[in-house]
Amino acid sequence: MKKLISVFTALILIFFLAGCQSSEETTTDSKRTNGVTVIRMMTLSDWNSSLKKIVAQFEKENPTIKVNLETYPYEQLFENTEVKLGSKSRTYDIITVDGPLVANYSVKDYLEPLNHYISPKEQRKAWIDSSIKEGTYKGKLMAAPMNTSTQVLFYNKDIFSKRGVKPPEFNIKKRWTWDQVVQAAKKLTYDTNGNRYPDVFGFSFEQVGRAYQNLALSDSLGANVISKDGLTTDGYLNSSKSVQAARFYYDLFNKWKVSPKITANESKEYFKTGKIAMFIGGTWNIKEFSDAKVNFGVAPHPYFKGHKVATPTGSWHLGISKFSTKKEAAAKFIRFLTIGKGAKMWFDIYQNVPDNRNLLQAINRDPSYDSFPKNVYRLASYEVQHTASPRPITPGYLEFENLYDRTFDDIKNGANPKNALDQSSYKIDRLLEKYRHVVK
Repeated sequence: MKKLISVFTALILIFFLAGCQSSEETTTDSKRTNGVTVIRMMTLSDWNSSLKKIVAQFEKENPTIKVNLETYPYEQLFENTEVKLGSKSRTYDIITVDGPLVANYSVKDYLEPLNHYISPKEQRKAWIDSSIKEGTYKGKLMAAPMNTSTQVLFYNKDIFSKRGVKPPEFNIKKRWTWDQVVQAAKKLTYDTNGNRYPDVFGFSFEQVGRAYQNLALSDSLGANVISKDGLTTDGYLNSSKSVQAARFYYDLFNKWKVSPKITANESKEYFKTGKIAMFIGGTWNIKEFSDAKVNFGVAPHPYFKGHKVATPTGSWHLGISKFSTKKEAAAKFIRFLTIGKGAKMWFDIYQNVPDNRNLLQAINRDPSYDSFPKNVYRLASYEVQHTASPRPITPGYLEFENLYDRTFDDIKNGANPKNALDQSSYKIDRLLEKYRHVVK
């Protein structure tokens, strides 16, 4: 009897949802008959005011299309994307996608391929290679990049001067090695109150323990952390070179003790208040550090001597929902924001590092970027075009990143790097098994 009631209840719910969807589609159709196509975009709440300005310009140039923004905080954006697209809802037309999740959304069939709307030739002409790579799965562009990112070495000029240490240079050709960073960090780590515990530390990452920054360490040594098909980490994440990178990370906190055992949420405040002398962080910190009156300089991201330069990078992308009934209008707005006039507006308003080639060329030519702090964008322009190291492409990126971050947090706190990576690889591979039947 209970089973019959449950089935009956489920049927009522299905019919109710179907009625809601039908009502939603009828409303949309009526708006279309009034001569206006309304598209809805799911995006980050932090971008709401900035995007509204771009939407206003787009609607002015395209009076038959209206763009409605529905915004969510960072984590809720991902949760709502899963709920809505997992249920095949037609509510949304444009989805904001973090680069590493393009593969995941693609195997789940959430995204409409974009090659029909933006040709491969246009893609290569419009955007840098690393951003195209993040937005592509199985040879098809699944989401168009709207901006990218890079990391630089910030340093506190006052602390360097006080300790008599020569700071790194802005010159890319004189980029510091990680050995140089460590040697300087040892001199810049010191106790100010006589309790034998450092009050100032020589170095810290901004995103302590997180894959976005740490993966550049193993990549600099030439290590791949996952197989080409994105389904196996054993033999990759725990390879000798990956372990070497993890050992370096371990030593920063436990052998040389030049880095404080803090969280990613604390690191920025440590640099702003003079508790850290060197800080690897994003260019988005420039304004915040300037406003905080920190006397800082900037230098290129370090690398391992004798190995390649690898810098963290990542792009935010825009995709069209597979279930949208207004794909042409959605594609028109995506083109405006990533290739057209909106791309420059987005950079001017939000100041993220652009992945649009025309904007990067303009930064290199514009004399207003000759001096500090705007010249940091010149450095960023070079890095994203020559040294950028995208995160691995795998349909199970969320599972990978979650365990990777926990593993490096353990290593920071004293776990043996080899053992930690072995255990992490085993756990990750078990979670990746579920994707084997959907990856062709």
